[in-house]
Amino acid sequence: MAKYTFIIISLIASSAATALPTDRDEPIEISANSAVINEKENLARYQGAVILTQGTFKLTGEKIDLTTNSKGEVKTFVAIGMPARFENLRSKTDEEPVSGLANRIDYSYAHDRVTLRGDAKVKIEGSEFAGPDVSYELTSGVVNAAGDSSKRVNMTMQPKKK
Repeated sequence: MAKYTFIIISLIASSAATALPTDRDEPIEISANSAVINEKENLARYQGAVILTQGTFKLTGEKIDLTTNSKGEVKTFVAIGMPARFENLRSKTDEEPVSGLANRIDYSYAHDRVTLRGDAKVKIEGSEFAGPDVSYELTSGVVNAAGDSSKRVNMTMQPKKK
């Protein structure tokens, strides 16, 4: 099956899209029904209506795994849900955050990339990108959506307000 990949760079925002730089300076807060922390494997697993926040970044799911490196620095968050959700403000002047949902959301802390898998949707200023797999770069605003002949990529783009 042929794959279709679309890259949309800053089509939605008139200014450069960037995650709030102060988010990384904020503590990570997690609320869940249960938690298992395995320091030997650098893994923490939270289950049951999990809510993870760091500044304006928010990730929710039925299960969230947090991995760290040997220094205890965050490497990834992986949220599983029906659906799992994320949202993040790109700038203090945004009227609404970028948001997304999917069956699985992987957040690479080093690359500031959110990858959504399984019935994925990302909404930016009223426009929506949907497909089997959609990734969103928090710092650059790049959206990459991939599909194939049986599950195509769809985009609904709202006109710019005058």
